[in-house]
Amino acid sequence: MASHVYILKDAFHQRFKIGKANNIVARARSFRWKAIDFSRSLGLVVASEEDAYAFEKILHRTFRHARLTTDQVLATGGLSDGGGEWFDMNCWPRLLKYLEDNHDLHPHEIVSGESLALLVTQITQPSESALARANLKAEKEAHRIERLEAKLEFRREQMGEVKKILLSAQPKLFRELEHHSQERQIVGVCNGRYGSSLVLAARQPSEEKRCLWRLELQDTQYHYKHGGGSVITGVCEMSLSEGAICTVSLPRLELQKDGPFADVNQVIHEAFERELSWLRSLPKVSEKWLDSMLPFFWRDPDEKDDSAIEVCIFEAIRHAQSIKLPPLAYV
Repeated sequence: MASHVYILKDAFHQRFKIGKANNIVARARSFRWKAIDFSRSLGLVVASEEDAYAFEKILHRTFRHARLTTDQVLATGGLSDGGGEWFDMNCWPRLLKYLEDNHDLHPHEIVSGESLALLVTQITQPSESALARANLKAEKEAHRIERLEAKLEFRREQMGEVKKILLSAQPKLFRELEHHSQERQIVGVCNGRYGSSLVLAARQPSEEKRCLWRLELQDTQYHYKHGGGSVITGVCEMSLSEGAICTVSLPRLELQKDGPFADVNQVIHEAFERELSWLRSLPKVSEKWLDSMLPFFWRDPDEKDDSAIEVCIFEAIRHAQSIKLPPLAYV
């Protein structure tokens, strides 16, 4: 069975390699195809594997004066695999002359560098089926990106509409906060297990039925296709004859940058940047303290103690009137 002796030119250094292989291109893969200049290389076809081994040894011995050491090859980025089979290019002309002059002693057929390079190109070039698969994959990816961009654009349009709604509601929320600030009804902000809440407390005459928090939930509602919500999501109030205490559910005071509603949260923070910044600066109310102030939220209504609640309300009122709030400026 025929075999080969290969003479492969290094693509980046002035050296070539003499070795034996049944398949030249497959053997060259082990020391990187890109490192070989196949177009300037040679393959020698001999009658058998035994002849190939013998021919390789003869060439190694004949040109041993130009042989490079493994250390020299490694020092210039070469591999240790076959590191002792590299020769200096200075002897290349003599090698070609030797092959020509001694063809009768070492019968062989030459595989040109062009043939080797073409074979490598054919192997590395993707097949028609591979190209078709790659094109189909690229088309699917392009369609996926197109759908994603359309979805993102639709979502941007939705959030643009939401921002318009919120900006129209912003003066209402500002006036409400300003009112409670001027009336000294603000106790502080509680960041608890149910989110953030604004805590209000105030004295009021018994005939007044109006809640402390005057803004209706619909005043800060927003909507978009397949969704919606409200900046103020709930109000809880307890009123007795001489006073009332109230908690108002707030949006997230810190910007949420991930999650399914991150973009809505971003729009809320953009529309109410000034108000949310002011709310973050308010005194903090501990959840434990708020629970003690509003025992009726956590106990059986039948066990409600009005006198204890009244004490809690007056404590909250005194606290609200004693604290100094930061200014709330509207530009």
